Amino acid sequence: MRHLITACMAMLLFHYTHAQEFGGNPPSHKWRQINNDTVRVIFPEGMDSIGQRVANTVMYINRHNRLSIGGKQEKMSIVLQNQTLQANGYVQLAPFRSEFYLAPPPNSNDMGAMSWVDQLSIHEYRHVLQNTNFNVGISKVVGIIGGELGQTAATNIAVPNWYWEGDAVLSETALSEQGRGRLPAFFDGFRALSLAEKDYSYMKIRNGSLKDYVPSHYPLGYIMSSYGRYEHGTTFWKDVTDDAVRYRGVIYPFSHSLKRRTGKNVAGFYNAGINWYRQQWERDVQQSGAFDDTAMISPDVRTVTDYKYVYTTTNGDLLVLKSSYKKIAGFYRIDKNGHEERLFAPGFGFDDYFGYRNERMVWTETRYHPRWTWKDYSVVMIHEAGNTRQLTLKTRYFSPDISADGKLVCAVSSSPDMHYNLDVLDAATGEVYKQLPNPQNWYYTYPKFTDDGQSVVAGVRGPDGRIALIKQSIATGESTFLLPWDRHVLGIPSLQGDTILLTANYGNVDNVYAVTADGVHQVTNARNGVQHMAVSDGQLVFSEFTAKGYKLFRTPLQFRKVQASQSAWLRPDFKEGGSIIGRVPQTNNPVTKYSQLHGMFNLHSWVPVFSDPDFSVTAYSDNILNTVTASASYNYNRNEGSSQISADILSGALFPYLSTGAAYTFNRSLYVNDSIEVFWREADWHAGISVPLQLSRGLYGRALTIGGTYTYKQRIKNASSKYMFRDTELQYVTGTLSFVNQRIKARQQINSRFAQSVYLQYRRSVNAVHAWQFMGRADLYLPGLFPTHSLVLQGAYQQRDTSLRYAFNDNFAYARGYNEPFYERVYKLGANYHFPIAYPDWGFGHMLYFMRIRGNVFYDHSIARTLWSLRNTRYASTGGELYFDTKVGNSIPFTFGLRYSYLLDIDPQDPGRQHYFQLILPLQQLFAY
Repeated sequence: MRHLITACMAMLLFHYTHAQEFGGNPPSHKWRQINNDTVRVIFPEGMDSIGQRVANTVMYINRHNRLSIGGKQEKMSIVLQNQTLQANGYVQLAPFRSEFYLAPPPNSNDMGAMSWVDQLSIHEYRHVLQNTNFNVGISKVVGIIGGELGQTAATNIAVPNWYWEGDAVLSETALSEQGRGRLPAFFDGFRALSLAEKDYSYMKIRNGSLKDYVPSHYPLGYIMSSYGRYEHGTTFWKDVTDDAVRYRGVIYPFSHSLKRRTGKNVAGFYNAGINWYRQQWERDVQQSGAFDDTAMISPDVRTVTDYKYVYTTTNGDLLVLKSSYKKIAGFYRIDKNGHEERLFAPGFGFDDYFGYRNERMVWTETRYHPRWTWKDYSVVMIHEAGNTRQLTLKTRYFSPDISADGKLVCAVSSSPDMHYNLDVLDAATGEVYKQLPNPQNWYYTYPKFTDDGQSVVAGVRGPDGRIALIKQSIATGESTFLLPWDRHVLGIPSLQGDTILLTANYGNVDNVYAVTADGVHQVTNARNGVQHMAVSDGQLVFSEFTAKGYKLFRTPLQFRKVQASQSAWLRPDFKEGGSIIGRVPQTNNPVTKYSQLHGMFNLHSWVPVFSDPDFSVTAYSDNILNTVTASASYNYNRNEGSSQISADILSGALFPYLSTGAAYTFNRSLYVNDSIEVFWREADWHAGISVPLQLSRGLYGRALTIGGTYTYKQRIKNASSKYMFRDTELQYVTGTLSFVNQRIKARQQINSRFAQSVYLQYRRSVNAVHAWQFMGRADLYLPGLFPTHSLVLQGAYQQRDTSLRYAFNDNFAYARGYNEPFYERVYKLGANYHFPIAYPDWGFGHMLYFMRIRGNVFYDHSIARTLWSLRNTRYASTGGELYFDTKVGNSIPFTFGLRYSYLLDIDPQDPGRQHYFQLILPLQQLFAY
């Protein structure tokens, strides 16, 4: 039981410690800072204007927009990352810091047209204010005991994850004229469930599902947060969360506070909030009417399946990107009879969009710098005549399109200094044929060649959060506005001669509109958001979001009058004073150099762990740039009465990781026999070097790490001890190599359908004490009989010296069910067949939620030779494993299982035993892709 408790504690702490990129920038990366009493903004050299905007926005919010969260404040460090193309940001404790990933998202439907820097500043600084104001009561006490890691665990247990994100989305909506709360597409998931009359329990909505579509905690949080503000006022959530983090009510304090203030617990409050929005959506449907004859043409299957980015091929078929919970995304051709043919699967990319014209396809895929994980690329891929090739190298492109003659490709370029361009490329060589002028630094979205290939039509996002549709000449660079600047979000255009079809949010859902010489016309009146469209046989085929994913619908291609009005729920006023975008001052804050050595040791947490017989406390340090991590520990072992002090440090600032550490143990003891007890002290020092390489590309995630460590151990006999060690000093080196290659997998796939992993370790003494050990393991993952099944073959080998002078740690995975002795030489072959059994989507008491039950049948075959025998012995077993994929406390993924092993040979440690049952806690699981 104590091991289970320790495992749960470790899982909890590491779940709330964001594993961000360690040592992701090269040492040549130069940093600057704006440092004042409110914030330290750290940014790459040459990005002063962006750093100024972030600092000024944060300082303005800190001084003027805190009524709904609280008055406490604490200085925050924000690091601006400009080398990655992932659009994201986060705030963490341990240490208290934030990072903004500055490349904007290419899809306006996801985040709107608001300036990405402004949106990050508003949203992420709200998380800063949350963390600061939640450091009260019991959470503060836990923070005193465990530092920032303790506070993180306490506040995240007390306050559900949907509140953190929903309140931040509400903040970006309240303090701007956009924000996700004003985007109809943000509500597509919950509106789809409402239209399908699916009324899931709060626990299912909170935890998600591997079987059914469940919206993320972002829209859930906004619906809950906004409903609370509508019904109970501006400071409602400040009071509820203050109760929760103080643990008033102790058990489920958040729900307890809601019950006390509204009469509804958290599940009841969710039901009230979602019902309020359902009433708005039902009213919208009634008021909009139905003016089209729409029919779903994609099959209605049980598995959640998406059909996205639909095009009409030259022979009248449909071309789509199709994915499901059982299968990864692939390009499919659908003929007029509905027969689907899978063509091939694209590789992983930051955006899954693709372009098509005349049997040619273009899309982007992600590439990585092998060592510097903050530096990545987005390259253009092209497929024609049955062949796929990479068109560009080390580029930062999004949203490509190809001309009708196949000679040119256009794509949006996003530079590290946040300048955006529309590049026209030679489709044969990938060279830039022409870069179109963009003096206003607009962000282009989904450019499309005109039929003659002389111009490009694209949406452009301006710095003030508005969007327009332009037509730009390739020859002259001259731009013509087809739609003026507006706050209505424009989606992906489709050119049909002189008519431009595109999605837009003029109403309460995203619909298809036609832009012609005489104005804008509405084409569809879908009940939920439309993502893309194509014209086929004179009709419109479009992709609409449903409770089972994006589905294809067909409707007559008719133009109607635009219904350009939005209901009040998409025009919220949360009494925060309105948009701050134009009110943020343009103060020129002092800019100074920020040294990479600054704050190398930054103590932030100290975590006590009690796992009888060991009692320990560990202090943790991480610098703000995340290039140095260190720890120092004290451990007391009650069985021996021994104490150990230790310290470790790891640096990722240079190309190789460098590590070192030392430990000293007092009063170790061991009974040699009934009358002699040995007492000694033990010293340990190690230093290592390793090179972690990221080699992922296409459909495969690949990682290679090579490393070596030198270790010095010394045992010092206490003066009172009569026993003398034969070897008092040991020096040895360890070499390791690990490699993983895994194909991306779908949501329901337990393992990658094709993957390999190899781990090799060799240890050898370098002083007079003769000792060595080799261990190797290889795993091969293969497809099973069904898409979600997998066959895993394993092989492992270990051998050590026979001198018995020193025994290295034994990490060999023996045949299951046996109490194995330490062998001179052993190998094992294993076969496993994994398969899902059920998806319960059931839990109890908001404590444990079961998402999947799965099984594994196995056979292990092991041959070993002991140190005291020259005879090889077989140890074989077979059996089954039952795994439960769950979430603990509605938030923490946790897998446990039961194993039954049937021993086919005699266990030398327990000759009479043939059946063995075991609890499995696989806390470290391979293949997260």
